Amino acid sequence: MTTHSPDSSAKRVEATSQSPEDAKAESQPIHDEDAVSPTTLDGVAAQSAPVSETAEVADDAVEPPIPAHRAYGYWLLLLFVVFVGSLASLAWYGWNLFQANAERINHVLITQKADQNALGQALQASRSQLDQLSKTMNSAQQQATQQREQLQTESQSTQQKLAQRIDNLDHHYAQIEDRLGRGELAWQVAEIGFLLTRAEERLSVAHDPAGAEVALTLADQRLARLSRPEVLPVRSAISQVLARLQTVDAFDRVGMALTLRRSASDVSNWPLAGTVDTAQAASAPVVPASSVAPVVAPWYVRWPHAVWQPVADWLGRQFTVTHSDEPLKASARASTDRETLIWLTAVREALLARDTPALEASIRQAEDWIKPHYDDQASVVSRTLKALEETGSFYAAQTLPNLAPVFKAWRASGLMAETTTAPPAPAVTETHP
Repeated sequence: MTTHSPDSSAKRVEATSQSPEDAKAESQPIHDEDAVSPTTLDGVAAQSAPVSETAEVADDAVEPPIPAHRAYGYWLLLLFVVFVGSLASLAWYGWNLFQANAERINHVLITQKADQNALGQALQASRSQLDQLSKTMNSAQQQATQQREQLQTESQSTQQKLAQRIDNLDHHYAQIEDRLGRGELAWQVAEIGFLLTRAEERLSVAHDPAGAEVALTLADQRLARLSRPEVLPVRSAISQVLARLQTVDAFDRVGMALTLRRSASDVSNWPLAGTVDTAQAASAPVVPASSVAPVVAPWYVRWPHAVWQPVADWLGRQFTVTHSDEPLKASARASTDRETLIWLTAVREALLARDTPALEASIRQAEDWIKPHYDDQASVVSRTLKALEETGSFYAAQTLPNLAPVFKAWRASGLMAETTTAPPAPAVTETHP
């Protein structure tokens, strides 16, 4: 709906009231500027100015309404343009998408073709490898077949040789069993001879009467199992030797070794030779201090004495005064005790080892060392010297029995000659494949 103001209505009336001549004059163009007078120009300008203003006002004021069918057309045209633009955009987007998908499909096809070519090449290489492997397996099977046949041939020949060797061994084993059944006496005689030899070795080499006694006892038991009269002299000689061995081995070696060990553990308390007896020192008369008049020394004498007295007391505790007035250091006492321990240990080891020569030498050296360095009147020292003297005297007076009568009776029995004259066993010949 259009509204019109009063000013616009007046202007419209004013425009319509203009004469046709004025309009015609306005519409006709002026072709000759020189023929027109200035007065006429001024009048025309004066008349045209209001008319133009009025026309502009009229154009602005009169705006005829747009028809409805034309408005719908505008909207349809706008919708058509938008639809065409959207359709063009969609077509452009679809074309680009189609191009991208085509490129992607082309790339995938190229990749698949390359993969197919690579797979074909790999299949060709695998086929060639399989052909080579089949050829290698065929050759290996042929070689294995040949080796198996060769091994079968060798195993058959080896089985034949082993069967032959087993037959030979069975034959020799039967001969050995026959000989053992007939030569049981030879084995017993050999065992008795070995035991007698061991008894002689224990007596003469090891100085072991106990070991010799065990060997002779076992030999006597083997002789008793023979139940033959010719072995009676041998058993009699063995019994005499056993009786003497019981008296020879009566010394208590283990007890004596323990006694020497107890003495050696207390060697640091043994009194040294030439030391002042404490009992005599205790019984010496003591002069009372009140009977001696005190003498006051000057200061230059008392001060050095007071400084020197603790040092002199300490030095006095470190040394031992002997009859010769020569000090004996603690280190000298330690070395003396260590040497004593060494000799007592050597005596015990030789005693337990039944080494008579070493025992006699060790006892002699121990006595020669203990007597000049220790007070032999002390009970512990005299007891140790007595044990050493007792051990030395026993082994010095010890005489081991002689087994010569036993061997003489054994040879006289004739059993050794009887067993040695038996036919020798057949030699076993082995054939190696």
